[in-house]
Amino acid sequence: MRILITGAAGYVGRYFSQHWQTDDELVLGDIHPNPDDARSIPLDITDPAQTRAAMQGIDAVVHLAKQADEGPMEGDELNNRRFDVNLKGSFNLLEAARDAGVKRFIFTSTIMTVLGYQAPEWVPSDAAPRPVGSYALTKQLGEVMCAHYAQQHGMSIVCLRIPKPIDLDHPLWKTHPLRPQWVPFPDLLQAYQKAVTAPIAGCEVITIVGESKQRRWDLSKAEQLLGYRPTLIPEELGYQMGSEDQPIPEESNYA
Repeated sequence: MRILITGAAGYVGRYFSQHWQTDDELVLGDIHPNPDDARSIPLDITDPAQTRAAMQGIDAVVHLAKQADEGPMEGDELNNRRFDVNLKGSFNLLEAARDAGVKRFIFTSTIMTVLGYQAPEWVPSDAAPRPVGSYALTKQLGEVMCAHYAQQHGMSIVCLRIPKPIDLDHPLWKTHPLRPQWVPFPDLLQAYQKAVTAPIAGCEVITIVGESKQRRWDLSKAEQLLGYRPTLIPEELGYQMGSEDQPIPEESNYA
């Protein structure tokens, strides 16, 4: 299978590019392509022509590209960029994927779309969105857009609501507590690889979080539709678990 990964030079994209454990052919699209990787291509998802060109011959899309940096809710340049990348960019990709006959589209959403459910409230798989912040709002609207393309154009789309992924081998987490919803990279990769091939018709929104004794996100839909089962429990491996709003170290985007 030929798979286009958007945002391939980003935090998650780099890990996937190095650890994708199948015989799939990866096409690594990013606005900052890696000149040392023959799989890498320039891809600005806000450019319709580039998205159409990148989509040729693609069987599945793993859409990771995003604008997520923290910022005020309204009235700033960052929010304009968020809506431009997260919505216009996703629209361009969906249009190109539809026209190219792509078999599976994986949209990366966020559990921030349901972060309005306050702890210790259980968050079921079919919980209605309660987004917190403009980033989460763009992702909720992205889910709506994906549902439209599945309904109107017969596309097969999986929206994965994910938390922050973490590299448990990074020394940062030997001294800093983890948030209970975070997902270790191997489990996140498992979810995406299963989402590419799972027998799913239409559009499904699926929550993916890591396992923890404090977990309050329902993973039954992920297990039923994807066969996703977390394999790593940080507490049992000696990591310290904090609260859901545990302060995040500035350097954590590299960990």
